[in-house]
Amino acid sequence: MKDVVIVGGGPAGLLLSHCLREHGIGYQTLERGKIGQAWRDMRPGMELLSPSVPGTDWTSLILSQPLWALPGARRPFPTREDFLCYVEAFARDNQLFVEERTPAVKARVEPGRFSVTTGEGAEIPCRFLVIATGASSVPHYPEIPGIAGNPWILHSADFVNCMAYDRKRVLVIGGGNSAAELCTELAGTGLVTLCTRNPLRYFSETGDLEDIRGSSESVLKELIRFRIISVREADAVVAIADRTVRFMSGAEETYDWIVCATGYRPRWMPVEGGAIETSEDGFPRISPVGESTVPGLYFCGSLAKFHRRCAFIHGFRNYVEKVFWDIADRL
Repeated sequence: MKDVVIVGGGPAGLLLSHCLREHGIGYQTLERGKIGQAWRDMRPGMELLSPSVPGTDWTSLILSQPLWALPGARRPFPTREDFLCYVEAFARDNQLFVEERTPAVKARVEPGRFSVTTGEGAEIPCRFLVIATGASSVPHYPEIPGIAGNPWILHSADFVNCMAYDRKRVLVIGGGNSAAELCTELAGTGLVTLCTRNPLRYFSETGDLEDIRGSSESVLKELIRFRIISVREADAVVAIADRTVRFMSGAEETYDWIVCATGYRPRWMPVEGGAIETSEDGFPRISPVGESTVPGLYFCGSLAKFHRRCAFIHGFRNYVEKVFWDIADRL
């Protein structure tokens, strides 16, 4: 029986694996695909929002092995590809064993332990279970009449190549970083309109990490200033019929494509025999050390919302240690 099973081989799972290995605690890390699979599923070329440079490193897993030291890594904002190279090197250099292409499909609470079932039907017993599968699991669509089943509507998660929208009228719904990134990528290719429910908010003005920031902020402002993209700020969509959109202001416009950059909702594998309480936004309720309402079951990474910053790497990496030390103290 393993001391700890970690479900998820992304940054949080790797960092916790590193802590456990350094202290000689037996662990087993399961990843549904390759290391960092959730990042592999993201849009190619995507820039990270947090910087990674000497003295201002919000992205590296440990500061003694920084991402910015990786040869060829882009500064100050690394790309998705840079980060994938980094986590692979982190796992290799620290001799972390991750069982790739081994999805955990369910877990069962048993007296004094857990049993984790893999996709191949193997059962792995463990004393403690940590779920670190990330929060960007289920694409979220706004509750607007006409969205469900509409073939002209897609989520930003399904956006692949801007050339598919060449000279098309595209409406992007959303006011966050995903919406800003899509607008900057489509600008000059498609005829883009950005529609927001509330006034646009920028990190440079608010200091709030959830607002538009990084290179997206400066580029988006310029695109709006030069009228390369149009903006319906604080003019929410209230209904959609086929390709025709009605806005809160009463205006109606027809578009070729409508892209919802409206975020995600969390999801994790089923846990039989234990009741995991959740908050209103669907995240698990956890203790100050990451333990859920099921004793011995922890959440780590962006699934564990210790506070709002935990949606970002630099927000949760410090809290991985809290999860680790609580488990270590109980072994």
